[in-house]
Amino acid sequence: MKRFPALLCVLLTGLILMGADGCSSDPNVEGAKLDLRNKDYDRALSNLDTALSNNPDNAEAWELKGRVLTEKAFETMDPAEHISLIADMVEAFDRAESIDPLLTETIMRNKAIAYVREFERGIQAFNRGSNDSAEYISAADYFGSAAVIQPDSAGAYVNQAYAYLNGGAEMEAAQPFEKALELGDTDVETYRFLSRIYMNNDRADEAVTLLETAAGLYPGNIDLQAELLNAYQIAGQVDRALETYAAAVSENPDNKLFRYNYGSLLVQVERYDDAIAELEAAVALDPEYANAQYNLGAAFINKAVAVNEQINEKDDALRENRSSMSNDEITAAEAEIDALADERRSLFGAAITPLEAARGLFEAAGEDATGVCQALFQSYVQNNMLDKAEEVSECAGTNG
Repeated sequence: MKRFPALLCVLLTGLILMGADGCSSDPNVEGAKLDLRNKDYDRALSNLDTALSNNPDNAEAWELKGRVLTEKAFETMDPAEHISLIADMVEAFDRAESIDPLLTETIMRNKAIAYVREFERGIQAFNRGSNDSAEYISAADYFGSAAVIQPDSAGAYVNQAYAYLNGGAEMEAAQPFEKALELGDTDVETYRFLSRIYMNNDRADEAVTLLETAAGLYPGNIDLQAELLNAYQIAGQVDRALETYAAAVSENPDNKLFRYNYGSLLVQVERYDDAIAELEAAVALDPEYANAQYNLGAAFINKAVAVNEQINEKDDALRENRSSMSNDEITAAEAEIDALADERRSLFGAAITPLEAARGLFEAAGEDATGVCQALFQSYVQNNMLDKAEEVSECAGTNG
């Protein structure tokens, strides 16, 4: 779950804050410069406060105060005090820049150095989190502080979110993930983790919107498509899902993932013939698409079960009304039931080929094939293929 930009691999030794050159007409500012060189930060700040009380628009004093606060902050070990000093540092630099735009280049460089140093503190705290989970929250605070220094840094927000997640503070992770996306982050994991936070906190509609955006960026990402499908279902937006995937299939008929997702949705809404057509198209595009083979078999079985329900209804009606029916009516009803029974058997038979393919693919990949074997067992029995049913019974867990 860690995500640290390459920037942080740079050694920070030797980075020196830049300041304005020349002498100041204010003796308090000159005194503060000497105090900074002597690392007497409190005295330097006192001198600068005096200078600023005399002239609140003294840009040089504000810029120097920012540098003093920077050095003091990075020699302060208490996290809360350190972060407070960083906030004061940013305020001082911003005030200096607003008064004298000629200081912009110097201030930007000093902020960039402080950002890297703050980010490094976040990394160090994150790494300590493996031994003390509370350190993850400290890491989140440091990454958040880095974002205060460089508010346009998506990386700071993303890492803050990951730190919160590692520290068990899921709700707190949402805002920095959202901010990262606002700033242009397009990493697929940012979308996925944020969508899961939404899903876990009764915000399924927002998860759908987010995942639709992500799916547009990464149309071939199977995991992302699966999460979008799940989000549609939890949000109760099955109709929207059907429309989305129908359009996707129409625009990209050779996309096996779209065919698979659309077909799987059609199974759920009991449109079995349409589902079978889509899933057959998916396995035609990729015969080794194990999930598509399995769902194709499941579509045949589910249709067989639906036919079986019709048989039961007609059989119940025949038994209930037989005494009042003519011989021709009874014969016609029995013929209809027999035809449905043949259809049921045929559907179970049609499920066998894709299920056998799915079993082989699951087992070759070292994945659990129990569900596939159970479906196969049922299909074999329905077609009186008892030897094959016996062979698959152990895998299906039905031989006990």
